[in-house]
Amino acid sequence: MATTAVIASAALVAAAPLASAAQNRQAAAPAGAITATVPVTDGETVELTPAELSAIRQIADEIKQEATQNDGPAPDVSAFSAKGEAGKKFIELLKKSPGLIKSAISKAKEGRDAFNKWMGKQNVAVRGAWWLLSGGVQTWVFDELVKMAQG
Repeated sequence: MATTAVIASAALVAAAPLASAAQNRQAAAPAGAITATVPVTDGETVELTPAELSAIRQIADEIKQEATQNDGPAPDVSAFSAKGEAGKKFIELLKKSPGLIKSAISKAKEGRDAFNKWMGKQNVAVRGAWWLLSGGVQTWVFDELVKMAQG
């Protein structure tokens, strides 16, 4: 888990320069259309507004802090509780962008492979937060998204 946390932390740190570069390339675009992702022609990458990206980064940082605080040799009850909260925070992160949560639910409905492929195309802050989640928490998040699709 420590290696995963380091990789994901690096991805979250990398999101800041990526956002600046994307904003510079799209200076002529309307203010609400500025994205922090490289445009993808397949239509699966959800474009985020600066406000959405800021809210997502804040939650991603919270997930990162919890993941690194609870990464030790012998997890206790509070570590398991915190990891469960990370899944709820990731759902909250997705809800910060209406387009992101709608697309996530749609891809979850298509199946795990479609969802994982879709996730790989999202903003680095979203992917970094996803990578910080343990496999069990990722499964819980996926299952919750499927439930949202059915309900």
